[in-house]
Amino acid sequence: MSNQVKGQINEEVINTLIQLSRGIIGDKAVDSVLRTMKESGEELSGKDIVFAFADKIQSLFGDKGSYATIRQLGREVAKELIKNHEKDQWEGLLESGLNTFGFAYKIERTRQDAYICNCVFYEILNKQGLKPIEHCVCWAGWGFIEGFIRVLEEDVKSIKWVDRNIKEEKCKFIFVKEL
Repeated sequence: MSNQVKGQINEEVINTLIQLSRGIIGDKAVDSVLRTMKESGEELSGKDIVFAFADKIQSLFGDKGSYATIRQLGREVAKELIKNHEKDQWEGLLESGLNTFGFAYKIERTRQDAYICNCVFYEILNKQGLKPIEHCVCWAGWGFIEGFIRVLEEDVKSIKWVDRNIKEEKCKFIFVKEL
């Protein structure tokens, strides 16, 4: 079995992310981000559009503000999937959702942790000299996991990023059960 991402970050995925972002940061902020992206004149597609969008959010809101915003965006995507699917499908959606959207190969999960495997943004981060979670685009996956785990695991209070296994191409998140 190949560890390749089969989904594509297509127009539908991008439009969904933009619409959910409007609910988080408002129409004016999203329109401002989109306007500055268009003004750059670059022809972008797929992962480059999502990364550029996140990059503009980071420029606008700073590191902490963008991390919180994009993490919430990940949670909102998870909430939409949960709302639109039966409970017996949630586990599969957590595992395969990021692949369907074109963001990563899969999410592996145990009772204590989860791993984002083969993230498509890692190459861009690496080229820019950034480590995982040093750019807000990474926080979308964090929020996505968090959105699902909060409904799948009642005793989990929060989720914490731990590290990236470069060799296996996995980012590890642990579940915190006590605060």
